[in-house]
Amino acid sequence: MVAVAAATVIACASSAAHAEFEIPQVNAEAGSIEAEYRGATHDGLLLAEPGEEASLEQSHELEFQLAPADWWMYRITPGLTQPMGGDLQYTDFNFETQFVLLRRPPEGLGVAFMFGYTHYLNDLQDLPDEYEYGPIIEYATGDWLLTLNPLLTGLRGRDASSATGFEYAAQLQYRFAKHWAIAALAFGEIENLSDSSPFEDQVHRAGPTLYLLLGEEEFDEFAEEEAGDEPETAWKIGLGALFALTPATTDLSLKAMVALEY
Repeated sequence: MVAVAAATVIACASSAAHAEFEIPQVNAEAGSIEAEYRGATHDGLLLAEPGEEASLEQSHELEFQLAPADWWMYRITPGLTQPMGGDLQYTDFNFETQFVLLRRPPEGLGVAFMFGYTHYLNDLQDLPDEYEYGPIIEYATGDWLLTLNPLLTGLRGRDASSATGFEYAAQLQYRFAKHWAIAALAFGEIENLSDSSPFEDQVHRAGPTLYLLLGEEEFDEFAEEEAGDEPETAWKIGLGALFALTPATTDLSLKAMVALEY
């Protein structure tokens, strides 16, 4: 249901920025609608060379999700970025669709498959479009929930390379109180699987996130709705930090998300 995401540096916008901080959820609830804001501030930025775009300082996403059925949902996400010392720019538009293959019960395994497509706009319109696809895997036991989202990526359009890339997102979440949960998250990417760069030249980051759940029935990953239940308004608020695991990654990203489902 809820994803936690932000973009990377503008100079590297040809990589799958949308998926970097995103943690999707397997289950869909027919008729549910979700609106979500995700933002991040980045510190220890990789400075651009003279004549290149400035590195990204802030990133923002507004996501709208609709589930027409219990086995299908889709998301549209406009992306905005703010270069260092520059103005806020509308830079990309992302569409994702997701199919539930194995609905996850309160205890056990769930699997879905997603496909995403990103088109770049304005100052980034010369970049090729990007697509990504792969499974979402969840396993719940007690108050613990593990989510894995490995993705293959590719480019389409003018000057697009034929290389296949790889991205991953992972989260281990623990619900320690009725309205509170804490999670450890990790994200990374390899731009070309056939000719991958050394690990220190790849982008990998990890860190904690704290969640506040209000109207928790809708955002309760550890319970299942009864047949005939009507969706109710619920909020999920998250604050976290991601730390660089390699020299090629920005030192620190402070992120926030607010999601409303009804």
